[in-house]
Amino acid sequence: MRHVSLPVVLLALASSGCGADPEPCINGCPDISGLYSVKAATPVGQCPFSPYVPAPTVQLQQVDDGRRAVFHVIDPATRLQVPLTGDVYAPGPKDGPEVLGSFRADSVVVRSTSPSDERMRTLNLNVSGSVSLHEGRRVLTATLSTTDITNESTPDRGCGITLSLTGEGD
Repeated sequence: MRHVSLPVVLLALASSGCGADPEPCINGCPDISGLYSVKAATPVGQCPFSPYVPAPTVQLQQVDDGRRAVFHVIDPATRLQVPLTGDVYAPGPKDGPEVLGSFRADSVVVRSTSPSDERMRTLNLNVSGSVSLHEGRRVLTATLSTTDITNESTPDRGCGITLSLTGEGD
């Protein structure tokens, strides 16, 4: 049996990306932008507020030379589109060959609970997803989460609604 020193093993683990978060794309970023018709949107969770939702056709844009993604959602209180801006990621080693790239965006908003209720809540919005190629068509798979982070004395703090969605490129 051949002896391998501990620093060599640690260096191998560090270089393999074991446990490391993916890094945002810096240059040569994949093109994941486009219009995607939502084919399915499945909500999980119940809270005393209306969650942000995607439009029937989701617009995913890329800015800053493709490094940043802008994902548009609808605020249910105002019925207006809200852009969520985040990072673009190149496909990782665990992604299949059909994955073109992925994105992640986080935002904190303060808004009323619904069109008929004036109480204000602080909500954390998170969207993450990937774009892949299936039978020559682009497919968007994303998760949109709306979580109440108003304050610790609020009984609904931490309540969240997660929406899983898929869409096809137009």
